[in-house]
Amino acid sequence: MSDALSAQPEARALPGLTPASQTTTTTTARTSTARTSTIRTAIYAPPIGHDVASWRRRLARMDASGLTAVSVSDHFLVARQDPVPALGALAMCTERLRVMALVLCNDYRHPVLTHKAASTIDVLSGGRFDLGIGAGYLAAEYAAAGLPYDDARVRVDRLEESLAVLEALFSGKPVDHHGTHYTVTGITGTPAPVQRPRPPFIIGGGGRRMLTLAGRHAQIAGIHSNLRAGTAYDAAVIEDMVPERIARKISWVREAAEQSGRDPDELDYLSITWTCRVVDRPSQTDAALAEVCAAYGVEVEIGRGSVGLLVGTVEQCVEQLEERRETLGLTYVDFGAAKFTEVEPLITALSER
Repeated sequence: MSDALSAQPEARALPGLTPASQTTTTTTARTSTARTSTIRTAIYAPPIGHDVASWRRRLARMDASGLTAVSVSDHFLVARQDPVPALGALAMCTERLRVMALVLCNDYRHPVLTHKAASTIDVLSGGRFDLGIGAGYLAAEYAAAGLPYDDARVRVDRLEESLAVLEALFSGKPVDHHGTHYTVTGITGTPAPVQRPRPPFIIGGGGRRMLTLAGRHAQIAGIHSNLRAGTAYDAAVIEDMVPERIARKISWVREAAEQSGRDPDELDYLSITWTCRVVDRPSQTDAALAEVCAAYGVEVEIGRGSVGLLVGTVEQCVEQLEERRETLGLTYVDFGAAKFTEVEPLITALSER
């Protein structure tokens, strides 16, 4: 294991960065996935239990499917595993899948530690790691752990500074940073990641400031509900993902990318599906949609149009996702905590388009 981490891996160039930020040591280019015809897909990794052999078998099935990425979130109230060791295990137990932190909470760990973990996972995965990082939002979680839940402005300020520290650490040069929230003195980031100059960043949110950060820094922009209230899985998250609001959110990302000298078409635009319900027959769709909307407390017509929900047969769901790609520019869909076996036929259909 130590030999794998100390060896200098073959470098892979990272798309979606301005020329000035590319390193001169890049030897092999990784093809950009943005704006390709295939809609990419992600889903939470199965939770780790005592039956590790069964967990490995489930991962093997995912790895052999048309799924793009397997993800781990960063919660200690609603999740059953720590993301960092879980991501390392995923890197070692898969061969093809992207391994995705979706997302690490910046307030839960110092950027020096985040960098060390991200670089290590990228090496273990052979360059398949995507680093998602967010400002933190779940108020109940902060309260349960006795962590200070600062105003959203402060949390996003801290995230913005953390991104600057991470970018510097991925440069491979000694870092001296003295900011409002972080002080780093003489640290050189190691190990060198396989993807150069760093793994892709996933940054997202539902408000303009977070999406502006995504446009400036991310390779994958997460187009999300606004979670300023500190809650999720309610009517507000579905209502905030109707097409006109999603279009406005994407415009903020694209505007920030252009202002930063980046090509917004080089980015992927990922949306979360809070609930995906795949039915067998078209005649079942309306009843299933009504049931899902009732659970969120939203009107059916709002739910039918919201990007946050996906209900229908495999064919109907494919049509909805392709329409969202064509009309809104959404190129990546996260199925979240959906059961893989229930959405596997949909994932297969999307991968074969």
